[in-house]
Amino acid sequence: MELGKKPLIALPLDDLDVERKLDEAVKKEVDLIELRVDMFSSLQPDYLKSIAKKVKDKGFGVIGTVRSSEEGGSRKLSDLERKELFELISDYSDILDIELRSEGLHDYMIDLCRKKGILLLVSYHDFEKTPSEDDIQQIIDKSSFGDIVKYAFMVRDVEDVGRILSVTHRNRDKKLVAIGMGDLGRITRVAGFFFGSLITYTYIGESVAPGQIEAEELVKELKFYRLRS
Repeated sequence: MELGKKPLIALPLDDLDVERKLDEAVKKEVDLIELRVDMFSSLQPDYLKSIAKKVKDKGFGVIGTVRSSEEGGSRKLSDLERKELFELISDYSDILDIELRSEGLHDYMIDLCRKKGILLLVSYHDFEKTPSEDDIQQIIDKSSFGDIVKYAFMVRDVEDVGRILSVTHRNRDKKLVAIGMGDLGRITRVAGFFFGSLITYTYIGESVAPGQIEAEELVKELKFYRLRS
């Protein structure tokens, strides 16, 4: 998996109907599976490892995510519980995702990713609005301890789209994932690649975030704009 060589498509995955979804993901040219561990029905170590192994055996890159409840996670987990879960999935992950707001885990995640030789993605979500350009820039700057910076904002109007893409373009020398959520934000999930974004998130079956584009449709759009062959 090489960041920046081509637009990468990531599929968030819970533990429901895993094998069928993985087979569909192969057919629909998905590159990365985001293991949304917080959405799993069980957090038992052997169970988590068995699913992570299935994903790796299919040849996908893996983003390991234990999303905090404050930013859309399905469970309220302590920092200690999250550390244990990140440790469990780190051997199967190429990238680990930690929120900028989860300050108590930053040092641990930096050390874990260095120890495992994998990338750290620092994420920030605002499900209510798109901040000002200055605020978006501050989020990018504060997240610079990670290898990749992901920001996802709710888009209310076309000006929000412009701010997201403008700031992304100004920072295109960094490894960024820029997302506009909601129906008006859908354009960023394709156009973002022209402005410096590296990864977009999709779905198969049922969307897990507002404004996602279904995998088959997303690939068609990327090919239409010659972003993928």
